[in-house]
Amino acid sequence: MDHCINCGADILIHDEESGEIICSKCGFVASQRILDRRPEWRGYSFMKNDKERLGAPLTFLIHDMGLSTIALEDSIHSDEISRILKKNIIESGDKSLIRTLSAIHALSSKIQLPESVKENAALIVRRLWKRGLKLGRNYRGMAAASLYISSKVFSIPRNMKEFINLSGISKKSFWKCYKKIIQDLRIRSDIWEINVIVSKIINQLNLRGEVEHLANEIIKVAGEAGLVSGKKPDSLAAASIYLAAKMLKLKVNQRRLAKIASISITTLRSRYKELDQLISRS
Repeated sequence: MDHCINCGADILIHDEESGEIICSKCGFVASQRILDRRPEWRGYSFMKNDKERLGAPLTFLIHDMGLSTIALEDSIHSDEISRILKKNIIESGDKSLIRTLSAIHALSSKIQLPESVKENAALIVRRLWKRGLKLGRNYRGMAAASLYISSKVFSIPRNMKEFINLSGISKKSFWKCYKKIIQDLRIRSDIWEINVIVSKIINQLNLRGEVEHLANEIIKVAGEAGLVSGKKPDSLAAASIYLAAKMLKLKVNQRRLAKIASISITTLRSRYKELDQLISRS
């Protein structure tokens, strides 16, 4: 339409807000159903100007990253489409991935972790899943371990006991999943975290600062030798303290040290022997 059919004027106004074409001279509404060709924007946060294009943002926390097909409820074929979609999810192996990602979301909400930590944990699980790892019954353990590792990546101080207790899994199951992630994805265990545990144990035992300094040096050597990866940070921290105290000719009770570090005496002695042999060779 290039002119007003009421007065013949050729200056027409296209009002995209109301969807109308209006004559600028007489005000006659020539059309009421013009297409809005502007991009669609929607807000998904509390910020006024924080808007995104076309639907919710992509997220690693959803098995298909939010790109799934959803059947409309009023569609005559909705039940059939939904059944086919669910069947495809089960046959493709996505079921275990969905469980694990749901567990990550639930556990991170309990611990109140930032969105970045949740997304990174989901990415860790996805990488393992793509490598062919069967998550199966260990999905809660994989969720807890991936969130724990992700928290360390973002330097967020969280005790591993918090992840174990809130996820309802055993310590053995947690460390089995933790080692699997570290080894398969070749993630270097963070020496900084072990140093923090060393400091806490030193304070509880009321030991001198030189013990802490020497224990951290032992951990540094162990890290360079590759003995840190896949080992419990608590056991390495306790063993390094015991070795440092012995080198400085100070007495430390093994039973008390193991109790503070929440490990067994057998584990403490095993880690101690490994560190002692390493230092002796250095």
